[in-house]
Amino acid sequence: MNTHAARFSFVYTLVFCLAVTLFAVSSRAEVFTLTDKQGRSIKADVLSMSGSQVKIKRDDGQTFELPLAALSDGDQEKLKSWAAKSLPPGAVVIEMSRAKFDTIKTDKDIKVTTGEIFKDGLTITEEKWGYAVTVSNRTPQPIQNLRAEYRLFATVDSVHVKEKQGLKKKSFQNAIETVPELGKTAFRTETISAIKTKYNANIVSAKTGDTSSRETLFGIWIRIYREDAIIYEAAMPESLRTTEKW
Repeated sequence: MNTHAARFSFVYTLVFCLAVTLFAVSSRAEVFTLTDKQGRSIKADVLSMSGSQVKIKRDDGQTFELPLAALSDGDQEKLKSWAAKSLPPGAVVIEMSRAKFDTIKTDKDIKVTTGEIFKDGLTITEEKWGYAVTVSNRTPQPIQNLRAEYRLFATVDSVHVKEKQGLKKKSFQNAIETVPELGKTAFRTETISAIKTKYNANIVSAKTGDTSSRETLFGIWIRIYREDAIIYEAAMPESLRTTEKW
C-alpha cells in the first residue's frame, strides 16, 4: 500500500471510530448486579452500552466489555432501559412529508327551489391529508419508549366567509415502535379532512353562487418524547413554532 493510500485508510478509520464513539449510548455509571446465562453474578459499575457490548468496571478497578447476549434476559432488558434514559444529542432525527392518504367521493340528489330534483346534482369529495413521519436512530443501540405528540393545522376557506380566518388546530399523539440500532421506523399521523363540494348540471349555491368550499392541511408541529423529556421538536413550516401556540 502506498503512503497516500495508507494515510487515507488511517484517516477514514479514525473518523469512523470517532463517529461510533460520539453515538455510543452512555450515562452516569450505575451499580448493577449482573447475572450471566449460567447463573453467575457480579456486582459492577455499568459505564456504557455500545451496540451489543456492555462496558463495566469491577470493584478492583478493572474495566472491560462483555457481550449483552451473555447476560440473563432480565438483565438485558434492565440495561436497555437504563441506556435509553440518556441519549446523546442528535440521537433521534425525524423526516416528514405531507401526503393524501385517502379520497372518498359521494354523489347526492339535489332538490332546487322549483321542486325539481337533479339526480347526483351534488358531488362531495373528502380527501384525508396527513404526514408520513420517519424516525431515525443514529445510535448503535435500539431506542424504546418513544411517543409523538403533534398538532395538525388547517386553513378554513369558506365561501360564506370572505375575511381571512385563523388556523384550525387538532391535537394527537402516537406511540412509536422501537427504533432499531442505526435504523428507522415510520408512522402516519392522523388526518385533516379536506371537504370539497361541487354542484353539477349548472346548479349553484343559492347563497353565494359559488360551487365549492374546503379545509386544507397547512402544517404540523411535532414533539418526540422519551418518557417526560422532549428529545426532538420540529414544525413544518417552521414558522408555526413562533406564530402559533402549542
